[in-house]
Amino acid sequence: RLKKKIRTAMKKAYTIICHLCLYAMLALNVCSCTQDESFSFRGASGISFERASYRLAMGSFPYSVADTVIRIPLTAVGLASTSPRSYRLKVIDTVTTAKAGVHFQPFSTERILPAGATSDTLRINILRRNLNEDSLYVLTVGISEKTELPPIIAELSKMQLVFDNRLDMPIWWPELAYWLGEYDKKKYQKFIEWNGSPVTQKEMNERKYEYLRIFKKVKAYFEAHPQEGVNFPDVHWEV
Repeated sequence: RLKKKIRTAMKKAYTIICHLCLYAMLALNVCSCTQDESFSFRGASGISFERASYRLAMGSFPYSVADTVIRIPLTAVGLASTSPRSYRLKVIDTVTTAKAGVHFQPFSTERILPAGATSDTLRINILRRNLNEDSLYVLTVGISEKTELPPIIAELSKMQLVFDNRLDMPIWWPELAYWLGEYDKKKYQKFIEWNGSPVTQKEMNERKYEYLRIFKKVKAYFEAHPQEGVNFPDVHWEV
């Protein structure tokens, strides 16, 4: 019996020692992983657009909005720098239909990313008054290769902005043509400015005379600004 007790005690001691060794090995592996994961990123530095495409439909904007600024974010990849870094943008003419100075305000293509910064914003001012009703405009901007911050992600090395000023005639317009005359998006845009939003057929059915009172103000506005070239019929308004 004594020998049996000794053998049992030795087995327990052996099991405990094995477990302690296993825990020690696991602890070493955990320490090793923690050290590896704390290593600093040593990849290449560059910059990229956050998105490859943007769409801007300006037709339903209020008439008073003569132009608008769209903000295009860019993100630097890699370690932040303690000194400013430069990069260069370029308009890609082969896939651009919009004209600088006509459809959008020219912007600086020579860019500086401040020290410590990891992002930048390209502001593009769209000149709405120079956009015609039916055209779709495209502006494609790329990141130049030969700079301190070259394009780092191929799919995001260029950005395409598509914009227009189209506002289709609402289906209810013919019902009010006696007062409103021929459809002109300027009339509807001025109405949207004062009403706060476009109008559905259901809303027009329910609030026709309320909307006509707003259109009467639109008529008065354009009569006071004949240079806009917007005309209404010379008829009696019952509102």
